[in-house]
Amino acid sequence: MRSLLAPLVFGLVLSLAAVYGVQWSIVRAAIESVMNEYIAAELSQEADELFSALNVLPNGELTLALAHFDPVFLTPYSGRYYQILLDGRVVLRSPSLVGQPLAMAALESDQRRVEHVAGPKEQALLLSEAGYRMQGKKITIAVAVNMRPMQTRFDQLMTRYTEVSVIMFLLLVVLQAGIVRLTLAPLRRVQADVGRLERGEIAQLGERVPAEVLPLVREVNRLLALLTQRLQRSRDSLGNLAHALKAPLTVMTHMAGDEHVQGHPVLARQMAEQLEILRSRIDSELRRARVAGGRASSAPLDLPMEIESLVGTLRNLYRNRKLDIDCRLDAGIQFHGEREDFFELCGNLLDNACKWAGSRVLVSVRSENGLILEVEDDGPGCSPEALSRIARRGVRLDEETEGHGLGLAIASSIASSYGANLRLGRSAALGGFDVAVTFPAI
Repeated sequence: MRSLLAPLVFGLVLSLAAVYGVQWSIVRAAIESVMNEYIAAELSQEADELFSALNVLPNGELTLALAHFDPVFLTPYSGRYYQILLDGRVVLRSPSLVGQPLAMAALESDQRRVEHVAGPKEQALLLSEAGYRMQGKKITIAVAVNMRPMQTRFDQLMTRYTEVSVIMFLLLVVLQAGIVRLTLAPLRRVQADVGRLERGEIAQLGERVPAEVLPLVREVNRLLALLTQRLQRSRDSLGNLAHALKAPLTVMTHMAGDEHVQGHPVLARQMAEQLEILRSRIDSELRRARVAGGRASSAPLDLPMEIESLVGTLRNLYRNRKLDIDCRLDAGIQFHGEREDFFELCGNLLDNACKWAGSRVLVSVRSENGLILEVEDDGPGCSPEALSRIARRGVRLDEETEGHGLGLAIASSIASSYGANLRLGRSAALGGFDVAVTFPAI
C-alpha cells in the first residue's frame, strides 16, 4: 500500500518549488527594473544639468560653462561618460571616453530614450539620451554609466537571497512533513486499535479520528458487529439443531432396546452402531459450534492458571489410575483467542494423553517465536507408518484406529482456524505420543 505521506510531501515540494521559482523571477526582475529606473533618472538629471551649462559661441560651436567637472568624467575609462550631438554630429564628449564614441542617435526636442549599449573596454553601459533645442539648433545629450560593478553586486545579493530561500524552502518542507505526520497520527491510532482488536483487548475500533476517516471506522465497526452476530447466530443455530436431534436420537436408542427389536440381534446391533455414530457426530458438531476461530475480541487468556484448573479436573477424572500429570508453563504467558477454543483444544489433547498414558503425562506451554502447546504421554504412541497416514489424511483423523482420533480431529480444526501448526510424533522425554501446536506470533 502506498504511503499517504510520500505523495503529500512530494506535492508540497513541487508546489513550493514552483512558488519559489516564480517569486525568485519576480523579485529579480523587480529589483533590476527599479535599479535601472533609478540610475536612468540620475543620468537624465545629469543630462539636464549639462544642457543648462551649454553656451553657443558666435561661430556656432558649443561649449560647457561649468566651473568644475565631476572627476569621474575626467578619469579615462572611469565608467561614467557623456557625449553631445549638434545637428547629428558629435561636438563634445567627456575626457573619460578617451576619444571613443558612444553609439547614439540624434533625438528630437523633448524626446528621451534609455538603452543598454556596449562601451569602451567591453563595459556594459546604461545610456540615457535626451533631445533639446537651443537657438534653432537640435541638440542631443547622452550620459552613460558602466553597469557591470552594480550588476556584480546585484548578482551577489541575488545569490544570498537564493541561499536564504533554499534554507526556508527546506525548513518549510520539514515543517510541513511534520504537520502531515501529526495530521496522520489518528490513522496510526487506528492501526494500533486494529492490533489491539486482534489481541482481544478491545471489541471495536476507537472513533477519535478525523471526520474524513470516521465513516470508514464506523463502517468497519458495523461489519465487526455484524460478523459477531452472524457467528453467534450460526453457533446457536448449529447447537440448537444438534440438541433438537438428540431428543429423537434418545427415543430411537430406547426403541433399539425394545424386546421386539432385540429379537433380531443383527438388526439391533446395526441400529446401535448407527445410533452411536450419530451421537458421536452430534457431540463433535456441538464442540465445533463452540469454536470461534481466529483472533477473538475477548481479553487475553492467562494460560498457567487456566491449564492448572483443567489439569486439576483431569486428575479427579482419572484419579483411579493415579496419573502423574506434570505442568511446565512459562510464567505470564497468554493466549489471544476464545477461552472455549483453547479449552476445547487443550482438553482434547490432554484427554487423549490421559486415556493412553501408562502413568505420566507432560503438558508444557512456552513462547518461542509464538505460543507452543505440547502434550506428551508414556503410552504406546503411534508407529511412523500411522503418523504418516495421519499426516496424509489431514483433519479426518477420526477414521484412524490408534485411538488418537476424534479428539485430534477437533484439535486440528481449532488449530487450523487460528493459523497454527499441529505436529504429531513420538515423545523424546516419555517415549509415547507427542502432539505440539504452534501458534503464530502476534
